Amino acid sequence: MNRSSKGFGLAGVAIAVLLMIATAAFSTSAQSAETSAQAELINSK
Repeated sequence: MNRSSKGFGLAGVAIAVLLMIATAAFSTSAQSAETSAQAELINSK
């Protein structure tokens, strides 16, 4: 087994960071889409 626990830990951290970034980007894009839709509804009145 060449893989050291340290190398696996770094890979795990990298994956966790990528997941966090993807989740944050998705949530912000969803929020911005909701706010823009609400703004369009308000402006259309």
